[in-house]
Amino acid sequence: MDDAAGTDWNAPAGTEALIFDCDGTLADTMPVHLVSWQTMLARHGLTISEHQFFALAGVPTSMIIDQLGREQGVTLDTPTIAAMTAEKEDHYIAAADAVVPVAPVVAIAAKYRGVLPMAVASGGEHRIIDRSLGVLGIAEWFDAVVGYE
Repeated sequence: MDDAAGTDWNAPAGTEALIFDCDGTLADTMPVHLVSWQTMLARHGLTISEHQFFALAGVPTSMIIDQLGREQGVTLDTPTIAAMTAEKEDHYIAAADAVVPVAPVVAIAAKYRGVLPMAVASGGEHRIIDRSLGVLGIAEWFDAVVGYE
């Protein structure tokens, strides 16, 4: 789909608002998340394949870390998992300038900006969503942004 494809989409009659996801919908964040995951995990003697990363999309970071630890025979306590979660998210924040828009979806949001109320609802951490939307320059387009918290 090219950039113009999003501008061809029209909200169905009676639509009162639009709700978007962030990762993989408005923002192509997955390459940055994958590198963040692989960098953090390597520091702790763990790995994640690209296939496994995509299969676990949408699962909270702490649950993925716990699962990977169990699968790879590494015992991780709750404080360690919390620290690894923060480390992964910090790495993402630092690398997020590489995030690019999913152009057709951002075109839809641009088309309806100021026309319909719009929100972002994501399973991601709020600071990650804010950073991604900020990099794209579209954070102020949304009336509400909801993260997993």
